[in-house]
Amino acid sequence: MAGVAVVLATAAPLATAPASAAPSPGPTMPIEFDLSRYAPVNPATYRPLAYADNGRGFLRAGRWLCQIGPTYRYVGCQGTPATAPPDVRGAAISGDQQGPWWVPNWSNYRFGAPSGFRAPTLPVGKRVTIGGVTCTAPRPDTVACRTGSRALIFTPGWHKFFFPSGDSAHSNNPPPRNLPPRLQYWNQLPATPTPPR
Repeated sequence: MAGVAVVLATAAPLATAPASAAPSPGPTMPIEFDLSRYAPVNPATYRPLAYADNGRGFLRAGRWLCQIGPTYRYVGCQGTPATAPPDVRGAAISGDQQGPWWVPNWSNYRFGAPSGFRAPTLPVGKRVTIGGVTCTAPRPDTVACRTGSRALIFTPGWHKFFFPSGDSAHSNNPPPRNLPPRLQYWNQLPATPTPPR
């Protein structure tokens, strides 16, 4: 009987551990990347056939022009939200390995189609997936593009970059006070749902 009492006494403190000891919850999926909110469109519409365009895809969402490709999980969007630094033309993600990086004005990075292909507009509430990148048009004049663990959101008033925890191969986000409250605290995307293929 004494052995039973010892077991109960030892177990009691574990049952009364404070709730604050629980690990903090991980990042939640930003609505811009919650793909259940967006209807898919035919990606062929956004991919010119011209040899000069080297298999890239192009789209517009409001004022933003985005280029996907030419290789897997590369994407860049042209434009400067109010929170962008001076002397940049947009931002790009390189193969889900680096970025989003700001593209400086002096860079030879090209956002438009060499062939002159006119990028179609991605309607609000739609998404397109090409080469491991999904872009959505969550609201008028907003674009959001995601690779695997990296992503960007452009609006006229602010931008937000996402990248793996501990990563240093990216440009900075604006101060939290310049972001909507729901996007102030996490720079990582949750592991589920799985990234675009």
